Amino acid sequence: MSMLPIDLEWLALGVAGAVAVLFTGLWFYLWLYREWTLPFRNVDGPKPSHFLWGNISEIIKAGPDMQHSVWRKEFGLTYRYRVLFGSPRFYSADPVALSYILGHTDKFPKPPQMRKNMADMLGNGVLIAEGHDHRRQRKILNPSFSASAVRDMIPVFYDKAFELRDKLVSLIEDDNLAAIAAPTPAKPEDVVPGARKIDVLKFLGMATIDVIGIAGFNYDFRALHQPRNELAEAFRDMFSAGQNLTVMGIIQALVPGADLIPTKRMRTIWASQATTRRIGKRLIEEKKKAIRQQHAGGLEKGDDIGTDMLSLCIRANMAADLKPDQKLTDEEVLAQITTFMLAGNETSSTALTWILWQLALHPELQDRLREECQSVDDERPSIETVSALPYMDAVVREGLRLLPPAPSTVREASEDAVVPLGTPINGRDGKMIDSIRLNKGTTIFVLGGCEDAIPDGTVAIMAVNHSTEIWGADALEFNPDRFARISSDSDPEKAHIANQVPGVWGNLLTFLGGTRNCIGYRFALAEIKVILFVLMRSFTFENLPSKPEIEKKTAIVMRPRIKGEEAAGLQMPLLVKPISA
Repeated sequence: MSMLPIDLEWLALGVAGAVAVLFTGLWFYLWLYREWTLPFRNVDGPKPSHFLWGNISEIIKAGPDMQHSVWRKEFGLTYRYRVLFGSPRFYSADPVALSYILGHTDKFPKPPQMRKNMADMLGNGVLIAEGHDHRRQRKILNPSFSASAVRDMIPVFYDKAFELRDKLVSLIEDDNLAAIAAPTPAKPEDVVPGARKIDVLKFLGMATIDVIGIAGFNYDFRALHQPRNELAEAFRDMFSAGQNLTVMGIIQALVPGADLIPTKRMRTIWASQATTRRIGKRLIEEKKKAIRQQHAGGLEKGDDIGTDMLSLCIRANMAADLKPDQKLTDEEVLAQITTFMLAGNETSSTALTWILWQLALHPELQDRLREECQSVDDERPSIETVSALPYMDAVVREGLRLLPPAPSTVREASEDAVVPLGTPINGRDGKMIDSIRLNKGTTIFVLGGCEDAIPDGTVAIMAVNHSTEIWGADALEFNPDRFARISSDSDPEKAHIANQVPGVWGNLLTFLGGTRNCIGYRFALAEIKVILFVLMRSFTFENLPSKPEIEKKTAIVMRPRIKGEEAAGLQMPLLVKPISA
């Protein structure tokens, strides 16, 4: 018995020694072994600020692209840094590297954990699916977003744009509606006769939900006609849940299985997801019921049941004579619905919000755009007429360049690869590097954009759109005239930009490029231009006299929030005034 205290002491020493050995081994693996075996270890970058968190804290504090802007000035377009548990990340805003990555989608898919996080929220739709699944889904959906299909949707865009106009007029004229015009009361200096403080983000979102409902699903959600709309609120809650980053939020975004922990953030996301799935299932069942009544003998691939996205999905799900590689499962159909309820409205409404904000900050540019819109005699001109308005086109391009709704996307090397660089970098050993060797599993962080989700890596949408090397010294300013300068196909400046930006539209990376470019970019551009055309002819939009400070918060989509009014959630209040006849 007298030996027991000594035995316990030796046991404690043994446990302490084992823990020390474990942590030493962990440190050796995280910081030495991975460094020695890293194929791009010769690439320079910032030193990690924390043993476990790497450089994450700098990215969180700075906001979308800000920290990477600092690092780009110090290390150039291509560098590396560390994130959770010292994991190395490769970054490049080099257009040649981006072109290679976007052009080899099978080599560079989204990381599995990020795809799982997004699929848990939206399903494995065309936005998330990879490889054969993506090609099959995209082939089925392409007809819904062709130029001719978008042209057929223009009347829907106008209908909802005029409903939005009438909604804003009622908010201005009826003092009883002031409480729903914005989430916080107007300050004394913001009370202006004949005008109203209105959260344009909220009401633009309602309009675009209605648009995608009719154009995509042949269903009117009537969000603009309801004081509350559960679908709009579900998306608002979903985005608000991601706007405040916590340590647990980072872990749940990066660590497999951690998203099953029922934190407040995850419970909000699950509730929002349940709402979108329930509505999606209802739309599908109603469509299937109508088809069964019209085609009692069974549906075949040649039967005409409509050209909207839901009809094409249902036909790919129900037609008996389709080959297996031409069909969609029940879950895939639902995934397209939930995906486009998000992608088909949040990106367009957010883009319009940022454009209106910039026009409010630059009233002389807004007047110029309004004059051009009012010069059109027809209040419902064709999309060809609207698209031919030169300053309208320049304003939309500049808005989408400066403030892209989705500032980032994620890629990971699925196999060993060598990525070429257009701008060689100086290695840590002093030698010039013109290509980077990446091993399988390397996450490519080519823009710091999505700070609220802290993804493993993002494609440099905002970095390329803001590049002074491409756009000049005023790249961070709202200047639509830059596109007037490069409007000619023979202009050498346009050729210079086009050769550097591997985007599918407008010499921008906003809609990405390669085979994973945004399937709905024609839809989004037409919708944005039609709604902007109607609003410019109907209202002036001004910054509030109180001059609230806008901050950009990214949770999938980069949306605005007011500093000091964080509890009110995401919003963009502007002073809206009708233009008299």
